[in-house]
Amino acid sequence: MALLKNGKSSGKDIPVWLRIAIPTITSMILFCIVLFLVHMPAVREAMIDQKKGSMRYMTQVATSMLAHIRAQEREGLISTKEAKKRGAEVLYSLRFGPENKDYFWITDYTPRMVMHPYRPELDGKDLRTFVDLKGNRLFEEMRDVTEKNGEGFVKYYWQWKDKPGTEFAKLSFVKRFEPWGWIIGTGLYLEDVDAEVEAQNRKLVMFTLAILAVLLLLSVYSIIQSRKAGELLEESEALFEGIFKNSFQMVGVLSPEGVVWMVNQTALDLVDVIADEVIGEYCWDTPWWNHSAVLQTRLKEFIKYSSQGEISHDVATLFDRYGHKVSIDFSIKPVLNSVGEVLFLIIEGHDITALKKAEEQLAISEAMFKGVVDQSMQFMGVLATDGTLLEVNTAALALGKIASEDVVGKPFWEGPWWQEPKALIPMLQDGIRRAADGQTIRRQIATHLAEEEVRFIDFSLKPAFGIDGKILYLIAEGRDITELKMVQDQLRDLNVELEDKVEERTSELRESLVRLENAQNQLIQSEKMAALGDLVAGVAHEINTPIGISVTSISYMEERLNAVVDKIKNGELRKSDLDKFMSIAQEATSSSMVNLHRAAELIGNFKQVAVDQASGHKRKINLHGYLDEILLSLRSKYKRTQHKINIFCPDDLMLNTWPGAFMQIFSNLIINSLIHGFDGIEAGNISIRVEVADDSVQIYYSDDGKGMSSEDVAKIFEPFFTTRRGRGGTGLGMSIVYNLVTSRLGGSILCTSAKGEGTAFMIKLPLDIVAG
Repeated sequence: MALLKNGKSSGKDIPVWLRIAIPTITSMILFCIVLFLVHMPAVREAMIDQKKGSMRYMTQVATSMLAHIRAQEREGLISTKEAKKRGAEVLYSLRFGPENKDYFWITDYTPRMVMHPYRPELDGKDLRTFVDLKGNRLFEEMRDVTEKNGEGFVKYYWQWKDKPGTEFAKLSFVKRFEPWGWIIGTGLYLEDVDAEVEAQNRKLVMFTLAILAVLLLLSVYSIIQSRKAGELLEESEALFEGIFKNSFQMVGVLSPEGVVWMVNQTALDLVDVIADEVIGEYCWDTPWWNHSAVLQTRLKEFIKYSSQGEISHDVATLFDRYGHKVSIDFSIKPVLNSVGEVLFLIIEGHDITALKKAEEQLAISEAMFKGVVDQSMQFMGVLATDGTLLEVNTAALALGKIASEDVVGKPFWEGPWWQEPKALIPMLQDGIRRAADGQTIRRQIATHLAEEEVRFIDFSLKPAFGIDGKILYLIAEGRDITELKMVQDQLRDLNVELEDKVEERTSELRESLVRLENAQNQLIQSEKMAALGDLVAGVAHEINTPIGISVTSISYMEERLNAVVDKIKNGELRKSDLDKFMSIAQEATSSSMVNLHRAAELIGNFKQVAVDQASGHKRKINLHGYLDEILLSLRSKYKRTQHKINIFCPDDLMLNTWPGAFMQIFSNLIINSLIHGFDGIEAGNISIRVEVADDSVQIYYSDDGKGMSSEDVAKIFEPFFTTRRGRGGTGLGMSIVYNLVTSRLGGSILCTSAKGEGTAFMIKLPLDIVAG
């Protein structure tokens, strides 16, 4: 406290405003003396030195260019004459400086002018007798300077830039280029330097006046403010005293020896004493600390350390006025003067009793959480974001038949749950990386534990976020789903049974097809071309198409079924695989049943086919929906390709017609595109567009396949015409399409195509087939 009083009393004999004004005015006077008597005279010399350095540098750049050309001459790329010519041209074109009018000239050792950009009349002239206004033989002086040192500066008078007849003092830098016996020179007009120095001095004077004005204003302002400083100081002291006394923290001021100088009311209230009872006492002898000799000893050590400039911190258990234990987080900090000496110590204490209780409650909550996790029937673990296992519950340990210390603190993938098959480890490592990025990971895995059968686990990894949104750790969970595989086995048996039934029906239909094909061969002999067009088109081909589609769908389903069975045997089947197979099975079964029912219907109407080519029954259909059914029945034909089929048809278009005819027409068109049009093409496109015109229903079918020649287009609808003779083509497909469109549906069909441009069909049907 005495130090503060001494600090306040010092300097009271001199007014504050005068203490501010005297050094300020003195600084201004000294500044002006230095500026006008020292700095400004030195500006010109500094400017000239700067310009000299710039000229030296630019000349060095020019000689470097000449050295590059000289290198080409030494390598034999150009002759000496050509090299000197190029060098002169390069320097002739160089311009620099503020107005881009500074230049280089070249003389030889004679001296003779080799090149001057502004005085071309001097080129080639002997300059030994050339003098300036003062009679100086400047070029001989340049030769002599460079002969001694290789380079140097020369002062003389010369034509003012590019204005003939005007001469001013000039300072030039010249440098020899030994390989060609040249002297390279450039210069500056001292008139430019003087003008630039004058401009800088003028700016400096203006800037100085502005600074002096600002300093003067600041001085006046400082004097005014100094009068308020005393008042503010008193207010600051009052504010400090208010904060000190009313702080909710316990605060005291000690001497470096540990004597209490000041203590706030919060500290006094804790032990119910008044300030006079403790001020002047050693801190360890006060009621806060004198109940424990151990605590007193520890406090003495902390005060000793802090009196040496160190900060001490600890937590102590004290007693309040009621005898209750309180936990105090306290610290002792030294306050130093400008030379590092300890003036006094500040001791602060904060009641953390409530925080201690909260920590105890948190420990209880953690214990309860751990108990719940350990009792869970699911396999649970807590991981660091790098995959280190931090906690694991009893269920997981029991599954692996291990102890906690065998896996905790180690990478999760090193645990016994992931060792077989080996593919589980990289899968888990990838899952941990993704979970650490904030994703939730879920997998179904099959693991082989020691001397046990395969166990199927539904496993997940979830990130746990803190209040700030950052990931704290990862939660791993697992559920044993081995029993679920029993259901999958039952499903496999069901699929086998279904396959047997489909095979039985298919076998019957194949036998029927054989009989019909025999009948077809007999009709071919008896009725020739006309009978074949009717009978084969109406029976053999129509039955062969749905049966072929059915066989393909069933074969594909059988292939996928075998794949599922293999995964079950290998313990690799996941729920997603099962869902995918169910989708395929439903789709293939639906497609097979549609086509098998269609084939059965055609066989039943065999007699009518022979008479009028009419198959099936006339009924109302939604054309868009029926086209979708056709594509579904043919899906197995193009499912494994990149081909696309697009339908553009009004959703509400209803037709009163023969659905079987439409089935046969589009089946033939689409299969022809897939087999013929897209042969050798990986990704083709088919478009089916339906429009209702004023007098007809128009159907446009097109693909972007290989196309056909005009000769093939002319024969496209002829019976038995095919481009795949000997490779399974019968040549009846498009003939059947033509007969169905023209005879059955009463319409017309037109084909257009060209090589490499795809194929298109336009079908026109009577408007009266549109259902009202």
